[in-house]
Amino acid sequence: MKNVLIVLTAIALFGLIACEGPAGPAGKDGAAGVAGKDAGFVYFDGFKADLKCSSCHNADTDTVNNVAARSIQWANSLHGSGTASEENRVSCVECHSTEGFIMKAKNITIASDIVNVTPPNCFACHSPHAKGDFSLRTTASVSLTSNITGVNASTFNVGNGNLCVACHRPRPITTSTTTMLPDPTKTAMTDTLKVGSSRWYGHYGVQGQILTGAGAFQFQGTTAYGTTSQHSTMAPISTNGCITCHMADFTPANAYGNKIGGHTMAISYIPEGSTTAVEMLNGCKTCHSSITKLDYNSKVTTFKANLDTLKKILIAKNWIDTLDAIKATSSAPLKIVPASRGGALFNYMMLVHDGSHGVHNPTYANDVVRASIAELRK
Repeated sequence: MKNVLIVLTAIALFGLIACEGPAGPAGKDGAAGVAGKDAGFVYFDGFKADLKCSSCHNADTDTVNNVAARSIQWANSLHGSGTASEENRVSCVECHSTEGFIMKAKNITIASDIVNVTPPNCFACHSPHAKGDFSLRTTASVSLTSNITGVNASTFNVGNGNLCVACHRPRPITTSTTTMLPDPTKTAMTDTLKVGSSRWYGHYGVQGQILTGAGAFQFQGTTAYGTTSQHSTMAPISTNGCITCHMADFTPANAYGNKIGGHTMAISYIPEGSTTAVEMLNGCKTCHSSITKLDYNSKVTTFKANLDTLKKILIAKNWIDTLDAIKATSSAPLKIVPASRGGALFNYMMLVHDGSHGVHNPTYANDVVRASIAELRK
């Protein structure tokens, strides 16, 4: 009986198959699936043709490229250990995360905040899987926003340093009914500048402007600032940019080798238990063979003294506090008359946020701070 059932079932199935008619019209397309990581988002750069993992991921190549050492240095850097990746908002993430930076470099629109971001790391600056090497992801020139009325944006084009300045550049000041931009032409006592924000400055990324001598407020009737700096025009900096000084290898290699120089980007380091900073001068010696300290020819000392004088004047005017915060809010804006004098406050915030104590461009930085002091002493 069991065998008979098997035979009958087989005959029935054969009949169904044999009687199958032509295929009907195709149905509607289903809903789109989830896009792959190489279909628009950034975690996957793709692989260069014929690239094999073992081409790089082996002990010999790691030793040549110092990948392990570089990653340790990076972990000690502010890029790796700082607060950068806390800012994952859509307006900040292009510079404060690896994901956002890659999207910006690929001209992918960042439409929303990015969650689970990583700090700017190896893959922000490099694309080794797609390129097959550790060349920089981009070295395109960078437009530097001007936050001064009547002054055009400038261009930064200093070789490999362009990648650094893709983020170390100013951001626009948000204007409103209570917040205005500084204006060199508003010199009358009837002209009032309103500052309605404690963040009335071009953010912290002004290094590109200082290096190329741009972005500071120029008071009418004053001598033009000395703009040209050999720190952006002289070889090899004109080719390697910021890398020349900030990423030179510290020697002797067995002393603080992963705490200063290289991918730490640090120029100085205070060893544990010490109060004296170790300075990384190898990059500087490319041009200044006799240099023994960052305060070369006392230019840092001179700048700090000038900036401290300007700070005391601003504090006395009640424009800033001792922590360099502008004393202004949208509900209680700071009002400066004549408006053009607000340029001194603008310049002070720019020089403070540069962070180099004038080293990036000593002539320009000192000219700017001196002119600002003179304006407020009128």
